[in-house]
Amino acid sequence: MRKVLKKFLSSLVCLCLIFLSVLNANIFQSTAASSVSGVSTVSNMTDAFIKGVDISAVTALEENGTSFYYLDGSEGDIFDIMSGAGVNYVRIRIWNNPYDSTSPYKTYGGGNTNLYNAKILGKRATDAGMKVFIDFHYSDFWADPEKQFAPKEWKDYSLEWKKTAVYNFTYDSLEELLDYGVDVGMVQIGNETNGSMCGLGGLYDGTWDLSSGVGDLMQQGCYAVNDINSSYGTSILKVLHFTDLLTNGEWYAKCAYEQGIDYDIFGTSFYPMWHGTTSDMTTTLTNIAKTYNKKVLVTETGYPYTFNDSDGTSNTVGSSSAMNYTNYDVSVSGQAEALRDVFQGVANVNKSCSGYGLGAFYWEPEWIGTSSDTWANGTGWATSASGNYESYMSGSVTYYSTTDKGSSWDNIALFDSNGIAMKSLYVFNDISGTTSTTSSGTSSSNLNGTYYIKSYYSNLYLDVTNGSSDNGANIQQWTYNGYDAQKFKLVQNSDGYYTIYTGASGYEKVVDIEKKSTADGANVEQYAYNGNNNQLFELTEVYDGVYAIKTRITSSASCLDVYNWSSTAGGNIAQWTYWGGDCQLWYLESAE
Repeated sequence: MRKVLKKFLSSLVCLCLIFLSVLNANIFQSTAASSVSGVSTVSNMTDAFIKGVDISAVTALEENGTSFYYLDGSEGDIFDIMSGAGVNYVRIRIWNNPYDSTSPYKTYGGGNTNLYNAKILGKRATDAGMKVFIDFHYSDFWADPEKQFAPKEWKDYSLEWKKTAVYNFTYDSLEELLDYGVDVGMVQIGNETNGSMCGLGGLYDGTWDLSSGVGDLMQQGCYAVNDINSSYGTSILKVLHFTDLLTNGEWYAKCAYEQGIDYDIFGTSFYPMWHGTTSDMTTTLTNIAKTYNKKVLVTETGYPYTFNDSDGTSNTVGSSSAMNYTNYDVSVSGQAEALRDVFQGVANVNKSCSGYGLGAFYWEPEWIGTSSDTWANGTGWATSASGNYESYMSGSVTYYSTTDKGSSWDNIALFDSNGIAMKSLYVFNDISGTTSTTSSGTSSSNLNGTYYIKSYYSNLYLDVTNGSSDNGANIQQWTYNGYDAQKFKLVQNSDGYYTIYTGASGYEKVVDIEKKSTADGANVEQYAYNGNNNQLFELTEVYDGVYAIKTRITSSASCLDVYNWSSTAGGNIAQWTYWGGDCQLWYLESAE
């Protein structure tokens, strides 16, 4: 009897496993069909769940020639692009006076993010249907756990004077923003204030528990927001912002409680490559919500999609050695998964504390690299003038710069180096199962025709090795000779994808990703036409007359790439994750 029962139970378990396998496959197929980024939906989100981004550097980038594009390469306003991807909230930092104190009053950089910039960006966001989160640093440049310099004007202020200054700057700035028509929903009182703020606290006196003036300044900021709410009939929420959540987050929450600070939201930076797992994040945020009755928010997050640098300024995360944790691939899909899991981690707080897990903000998804001749105008993280500020405040230059710098964040952005939205941008809609807008509605003209295809990087041409007409003949780059082996015919189908027929085969065979591989490094070859996805390509115009040739087999996540940056005739052509490098771009020269 026992043997019969055991056999029955074993069969039942197998049937259950088969059922779950089928169910999971169906769920996966459903997700893949509806999700641009490839991520699944998130559970436990509130109706007003925040899916936000920090876009503080937009004005400086646009004023210096940067444009932004939808997923299909069509140009658009960045707020429309982000709104169409599901972004519903923007965070904008405010520095008091990020300009040198002597002529020619050069900017310190970092996007020139003063009150005027916040008004311009805040109104654009409001007009696009987004709410605005204002981030006061109470500094003239970057404030974080390593540095919390007071504004130049406040350098010699006593604590009492600083309290008055924080109140007035907060109140007056919010008054200007609201009068300008900005829909402010939250205000951050200090930035990554781990025991220090505005020249006070642990960095300056060794007292880290907010008791030596930091808590007093935070309270003054809160008073200012309360008074604005009373004057304007608004309900702006007050946020305190810390980092190192898993090691010190609960202690900071305790310190804020003991100081009696009248705030609403505990905000934290949480970067998966530095801080740990999102499950541990959920546990700590839940403890804070339960213990101190505070709503919780990830005010900053991000994850690299590549280690490559696009502008010549070294990146904050330039290699795996700059990462404490590698729980996700360094790729567009890995970036998307990391962001999705941060959202899920915050939403999971709502399991125990309903309505307390508010959402998250991706930090500077638009901050791509720019030409070095624009860095002095503030498009990079710092200019040479920033060192003057630090030297004035501390007597030396350690954290800022004495030379102009570009972006140190371009490989963590959600736009590629050419300003084209990557699939990871669409996580914001995908976690809700909402359809995204991936195009401005205009597309490149039909490219049907026969071309020589020249590498933007090497100036060599796509070529079928030895002019072979055989299946499996390799596609390489070669010096121009005008032979049929270098002629390729583009034929667009009804879905907008192209089949690329080879002149070497008399236009009977086509460019093909070997063995239907989706992997980086997969070989590009010639093969008999079969119409499968590994023989279909999307052509995205990146510059005028310059295209990325993206592979449909990877859902356009990868493209034709000059392998290993070869600049010699015979260099191989492979499939590689698209990131916008010159080795992934091509000219089309008519061969007709």
